[in-house]
Amino acid sequence: MFWKFDLNTTSHVDKLLDKEHVTLQELMDEDDILQECKAQNQKLLDFLCRQQCMEELVNLITQDPPLDMEEKVRFKYPNTACELLTCDVPQISDRLGGDESLLNLLYDFLDQEPPLNPLLASFFSKTIGNLIARKTEQVIMFLKKKDKFISLVLKHMGTSALMDLLLRLVSCVEPAGLRQEVLHWLNEEKIIQRLVELIHPSQDEDRQSNASQALCDIVRLGRDQGSQLQETLEQDPLLTALESQDCVEQLLKNMFYEDQTESCLVSGTQDRGFGGLLFSGTGKVVCCQKQCPAWH
Repeated sequence: MFWKFDLNTTSHVDKLLDKEHVTLQELMDEDDILQECKAQNQKLLDFLCRQQCMEELVNLITQDPPLDMEEKVRFKYPNTACELLTCDVPQISDRLGGDESLLNLLYDFLDQEPPLNPLLASFFSKTIGNLIARKTEQVIMFLKKKDKFISLVLKHMGTSALMDLLLRLVSCVEPAGLRQEVLHWLNEEKIIQRLVELIHPSQDEDRQSNASQALCDIVRLGRDQGSQLQETLEQDPLLTALESQDCVEQLLKNMFYEDQTESCLVSGTQDRGFGGLLFSGTGKVVCCQKQCPAWH
């Protein structure tokens, strides 16, 4: 009968949390930990937001797991850690975005030689991207203080997750005033010119392709944003830099002046929007043909 059933059930996560020395790994072995986190189980959130736990979660998404682990579980904990850090629970976002020591621990992932582990890079990019959306001012201020940030992102441009992170900075910052501030910061860092430099025969194909895709998306995002905010008098500085004669001339030089490679030519002439670099709004070639023998 109905009254025979106990509807006041306690989750296994709660039972584990009642243990004196429960570990983060024990909790992450529970299938319902993410569900309990999203349901804002306060006891669980208080545990996860402890300094030691937060550091462990960040380490899981930024450090390669041991090679001697069974392959099917090797990235189980890093994946769960990423889901917990990006589950849009304010207490976790506030804890991570408001603690510079944790942000530094996360940022250190970039300070290694390429190639990055692509799966960890996706966890890193997703986590930083979520913070850009949720703790915008704190994270932007933190990144701007890092003199090497843009250089490190470009260093790892061969990993597509880092291209995605760069595009989040261009597209996901609100309000409009702060977004414009970020665009000016990226422009001061000469991000456009440095991306064009990566479309060069001396660079590997992945870096060329991702740099080209990033530039294509910056064109698209800049024009979309401009059409939506027609009342905004200030132009997008990245789009202005992209469509400048100097930028287009440099692209053409990279494509044609040195040892030509198929990958460089393809990256420089993508159909996905890069044509906006080679042609002005009137359809005329921006680059002076007298200075670009490749067009003769």
